[in-house]
Amino acid sequence: MRIGTNVLGVAIALIAGLAIIPAASQAADEDAQIRALQQQIQELSKQVEALSKEARERKEKEAQTVAAAPKAAAKEAPAAESKFDKFMKGFFGTLDVSLDETTKGMSDLVAYPWGYATGMPGSPYVITGGPKSPPFGRVGWLAAMSSNGSNIGYRGTQKIGKSDVDFIYQVSTSLNLVAAPGLQNTWTKSSNTVQGAIGLGDTYVGFQGKEWGKLKFGELLMPYRTSTDRLNPFAGQLGDYGVVMGNTGGDNRVEFGTRMDHVVMYNSPTWQGVSFDAAYAFGQNPDPYNNITPLGSPDCTGSNNPGSGNLFLNCDDGGFNNAFSVDLKFETGGLYLTAAYELHSKVNRSSDGIGSNNPYYGYVYGLGLASQPGPGQLPTNPLSLQLLDWADYLAFQAEFPGAAAAGSPAYNVGVDVADEWALKAGGQYRFDFGLTVSYFWEEMHRSVPDVLQFQNERQRNGDWLALDWVLNGGNDRVAFGWAHAGASVGDPGGQHNFNPTLLGSNQANMYTLAWWHKLDKQLTYYLDVADTVNAGNAHYDIGAGTHGIKTDCHDATHTMFIDYSSAGPTTWGGCHPIGVSMGINYKF
Repeated sequence: MRIGTNVLGVAIALIAGLAIIPAASQAADEDAQIRALQQQIQELSKQVEALSKEARERKEKEAQTVAAAPKAAAKEAPAAESKFDKFMKGFFGTLDVSLDETTKGMSDLVAYPWGYATGMPGSPYVITGGPKSPPFGRVGWLAAMSSNGSNIGYRGTQKIGKSDVDFIYQVSTSLNLVAAPGLQNTWTKSSNTVQGAIGLGDTYVGFQGKEWGKLKFGELLMPYRTSTDRLNPFAGQLGDYGVVMGNTGGDNRVEFGTRMDHVVMYNSPTWQGVSFDAAYAFGQNPDPYNNITPLGSPDCTGSNNPGSGNLFLNCDDGGFNNAFSVDLKFETGGLYLTAAYELHSKVNRSSDGIGSNNPYYGYVYGLGLASQPGPGQLPTNPLSLQLLDWADYLAFQAEFPGAAAAGSPAYNVGVDVADEWALKAGGQYRFDFGLTVSYFWEEMHRSVPDVLQFQNERQRNGDWLALDWVLNGGNDRVAFGWAHAGASVGDPGGQHNFNPTLLGSNQANMYTLAWWHKLDKQLTYYLDVADTVNAGNAHYDIGAGTHGIKTDCHDATHTMFIDYSSAGPTTWGGCHPIGVSMGINYKF
């Protein structure tokens, strides 16, 4: 089109030039020149017409080509997510079932009664009678099916108006996949909570903002627990680190780092890899010694219900009031560091004296009997009156003389209700070749007066080490764990075979080895082995934590009555629990 325009311009110029030729010119070749110019103009006109025609044809052809060409597909906008799909995304859960073969490892244990040679502390320990009954029931290898940490929940968020704040919520429940739902009453641990009921799991409402973090209200795992969850490859399995870490007494429940009721929790944002969490649990207990269940809770604080372990119907086996928990975390690349602290206020351990086999307890108890001015009257011995709860015991004896005669008083709440706290620090490093190394150190403390330190089993140190390898492109994992419980300050002598010549010999070491194989993205098969080696007076198990079946150091002694006699399931120190477990875990 540009060429045709230029030629037309030339033609117009020539015509204009011709128009200004002087009309009076009379040259001899005038006619010839005019005829020549006319011929040139005709030729140029033909060229202009041809070029114009060519331009028109080209333009028409281009238009036809564009019309014939398929139109470029418009970019499809993503289909709007339906309300149903959005709703379904809120569900989450874990389904886990295993077949276990475990042994308590105590069939050959023998118990003897001990005392002082002269009847007073400071004299040698002597056996004061023949052997007691051996462990009762099946304490060797036993097959079982277990549901481990199975749960289903729903979570979601909702933007509040035009603000930058979201309303957040979560409802969760714990499931038993291999037994009917009901109260969690096992042979050695009782609870009024119901498996399968809504709310048995992290359940809360709250608020969140990008700039300031999250604020939650409900039933929640405390920061002391969540800060080191990633350091525990064996969660829900035999050999979970909760067997030793956070477990002050060596029984099948974890005191520190567990889920609590009536919690207010704050989760901070992450600033340059640093974050923290803080939580406060309202005690809600009208009793000054926390000897009854808190208002609004089915169980005592301390993870048991009144009467657990065949004790009197009180919360004197670890009931406490308020709790506070905080952690500090730092993460960069493959490095993760954390420290955490948790406090339980006014923990009631007075039941540690009931049925005690510690000779010092027997000595103090004897002082009380010798100093009573008359039947049913309080003793006059100041030490016995200070340490033992004679008032409640004598009242119980008056109502149930036969039962009380088989037992002995609890410790006095004036000395055996005290604060307990735990502190831990450690970290984790993930190497590029698939190895993850985790370690933390822990200290637990109970603030009882010096006069009661002889029975303080709640104060000790501990260690946890785990090595975790990811293999075969992530389809396989192998992990090894070691937990160590250091010796406690004292020992209440609650073991049926307590040996005072082994004071300080209540350390334990637990070893765990496990393999996981991914069958697909969500389904995993696992096999693990756990072995807890207890010193003479220790009684740690291999089931504490979230594993469903607890293989502990209690025998099957029948509970005859709930009283002060400790006639229920008997604890045996020095047991050697071992277990093999294989199972299936499905996450969604």
